[in-house]
Amino acid sequence: MALKVDNTQPLLIPLTQDTVSQEVPRITVHLAISDNDLENAMLSLLGRNPRFSVVKGSIGYAAESDVRLIDECPDLNQLRNLDEQMPPKLLYIGLDDSDESLSEAARAGAWAFVIEGADSSELEDTICAVIETGGSPLLKTIAASESGSTALLSELSAIRDDLVEVDAEENPLTLDEIRILELIARGEPSKNIGNIVGLAEQTIKNYVVKIFTKTHTHNRAHAAALAAQRGWLSSLDSE
Repeated sequence: MALKVDNTQPLLIPLTQDTVSQEVPRITVHLAISDNDLENAMLSLLGRNPRFSVVKGSIGYAAESDVRLIDECPDLNQLRNLDEQMPPKLLYIGLDDSDESLSEAARAGAWAFVIEGADSSELEDTICAVIETGGSPLLKTIAASESGSTALLSELSAIRDDLVEVDAEENPLTLDEIRILELIARGEPSKNIGNIVGLAEQTIKNYVVKIFTKTHTHNRAHAAALAAQRGWLSSLDSE
């Protein structure tokens, strides 16, 4: 399981003495990775870059991190129990970039995806993109692929034994909220959504907060995946 809450590893200080320009904010990265070898590899890639502060183990859930690296779907019940004030954006580390791997990352609520064999430059760029991009790079990638979007929505719409009466649950979203969530599922940031539907960016952000509350989700990717799974959204490639 990706949430290693019983691990109390201390904060890990970057191994270089170089300083980061004050104009470039430092990014705190939490390693919540189930595979020890992969965790060590991510630490090796990130630990020498002064741009990043790296934490791992349960202390990462107490610290205010910006990005959390995972390699499995997190336990949502544990996440709720953690009750983080500002949950970090999730970056999923997968074996490959197949449609199946991207779908798994979307189910996990990830904002972005990178393969295990990525070099330090690609990993660092992806982490920065998660922070600096208004939308979800992962959802944009899936939405741009006909096979990927079809596979994801087909899988999320299928009846699964580990889901309890999802088909019987009434859609709590208004038509405006559904439209906004459909655009979120395409990876659009709030500003673009506002331009499309004719509303101010802050109004869109207010809608997003309402969507989180109604769907009991913690980020945009999670909300979009849950709504697609329960049949509340149109097909990603319907337009």
